[in-house]
Amino acid sequence: MSNVPPWQRLQESAAELEQLRPDCRGTVHPLAVVDGVLELGEGSVVKAGTVIEGHVRIGRNCSIGPNAYLRGHVSVGDNCVLGNAVEVKNSLLGNKVFISHLTYVGDSVIENDVNVGGGCIFSNFRHDAGEIRMPWQGELCPTGTNKLGCYVGDHCRIGCKCVILPGRVLPANTQTYPGTVYKG
Repeated sequence: MSNVPPWQRLQESAAELEQLRPDCRGTVHPLAVVDGVLELGEGSVVKAGTVIEGHVRIGRNCSIGPNAYLRGHVSVGDNCVLGNAVEVKNSLLGNKVFISHLTYVGDSVIENDVNVGGGCIFSNFRHDAGEIRMPWQGELCPTGTNKLGCYVGDHCRIGCKCVILPGRVLPANTQTYPGTVYKG
């Protein structure tokens, strides 16, 4: 776990990704849409129906789609899978993150070696539109934003159809049961 809080890491990542230049060393299917700036690593594939908007960095040996939607500022590490109908918005994903299908990840930081079951929601907005607070290093911290998902530590396993509420922290090695609403 980094000492830098997730909301700050997302801000730093967004600033870095704003400087991104197009660099495609992988394969983008002709039926995929890139409406923004994409840096795609060697051996990575963006499959048909995928839409990429914004500033997106995808590492080496990744599989994206079909029909995935990456928007805003998104950074994906090496050896990741973002499968069918996976939407990722303004998030930072480490290496070996597997999100195979039908999942939404909003404004979140996901570390390395994480598996996310199908149909999960990483919620990023409170119903009252209030500021999201997140527990970090023993304190409940104000984040200065009303859009923040969760932090997922290394080696987590998230069961199918889980919902993770905004501002939650899943420590390393956490496993959730299918259908869980994670309130942390």
